[in-house]
Amino acid sequence: MTDLSKEPIRRLKLNEAEITILGTAHISQSSVDAVKELIDTEKPDAVLVELCETRKKAMFDEDHWKKLDIFKVFKERKMYLLLSSLILSSFQKKLGKGNLKPGDEMRMAITEGEKIGSKIIPIDREVQTTLKRSWGNVGLFSKMYLFSALISSLLVKEDVSDKKIEEMKTDDALKDLFSQLPPRYNEIKKAIIDERDIYLAENIRKASLNSKKILAVVGAGHLEGIMNYVHKENDLHPLEEIPKPRIMDRITLLLLPLLILGIMILTYKVKGIEEGNQFLIMWILVKGSLSALGALIALAHPVSIFLAFITAPIGNFNPIIKPGWVAALFETWIKKPLVEDFEKIATDSEHFTGFWKNRVMRIFLVLLLPQIGSSIGTTIVASKGADVIWIWLKSIFPILGA
Repeated sequence: MTDLSKEPIRRLKLNEAEITILGTAHISQSSVDAVKELIDTEKPDAVLVELCETRKKAMFDEDHWKKLDIFKVFKERKMYLLLSSLILSSFQKKLGKGNLKPGDEMRMAITEGEKIGSKIIPIDREVQTTLKRSWGNVGLFSKMYLFSALISSLLVKEDVSDKKIEEMKTDDALKDLFSQLPPRYNEIKKAIIDERDIYLAENIRKASLNSKKILAVVGAGHLEGIMNYVHKENDLHPLEEIPKPRIMDRITLLLLPLLILGIMILTYKVKGIEEGNQFLIMWILVKGSLSALGALIALAHPVSIFLAFITAPIGNFNPIIKPGWVAALFETWIKKPLVEDFEKIATDSEHFTGFWKNRVMRIFLVLLLPQIGSSIGTTIVASKGADVIWIWLKSIFPILGA
């Protein structure tokens, strides 16, 4: 029998409903056992799980990867959201012990709840909304930093002890974890933790209107927040809105192509047609070659490599045509990933060669490496044209040449 006294549990009465909220670690065997024990002994008429409807369906749908149209994902520009989801999921799988899988306590709650005829209610916000709100509320450079941190997490091989996993259930440990994040990432913490505290609390409150005995199974990090909000009505509509792109991000994306275009025009004006043509040729060859090299390193299809080459020179001036996106889009069409590729991301990513062996990860390499090559090319060519700006400035302000 599980010792429930060691588990983080909150009990309250709301709208005539007796509510038990169990805090779990998503990779803890004791959490799985505690869920079963509570359902067996308390016989709740409603079991609430920290899942959205999409995640709940995927959890029991063995064929959900077969139904994913990755070509459509790339076509609709949702690849970064998909990659973020896959990385986070794979990271959790690496922390799992033996046959234990991330979310097994939620599976147990649903399975055992259905056995006794309980209503199964997913109470979390849609995962895509959470990801969009977390990404949409930080600046361009913060996104780049966070994305690199996500990628590096795939390389982690360190085993996490059972003791440390159990420590994840304490509020103090989780507070300490998030307090270490720099202030510029407060918006991400807000979207991933704080907003979902409100969302979970409100859905628990709503469930109390139609149930007599409720068991809610949530991550331990949400317990304190839920208790702060569950006693009052909360408006969820603002928490479901997708933020619009930041003005500064738009300005940053606009300034670079204007700068490049300005250098090209000035080169023709200051140094003449021949020098201008040479600069234009260098722009095409350097940008195209480095982008194609990135696709080649990713072992992309020859057509993908060619597409990366021809789209790189115009990528800075067209927000739709980017070398990595175009190459990856073709790659998903010509070499669609298999179900086992999605399932093996966690294990394949532990080895350097696995990034090329696994079709899913290789497609993302095809997305990222040509973009990196193109950006390096932009830096190289732009630096070559910097002297043109200096010559032009001296012609306007003679004092600079004194």
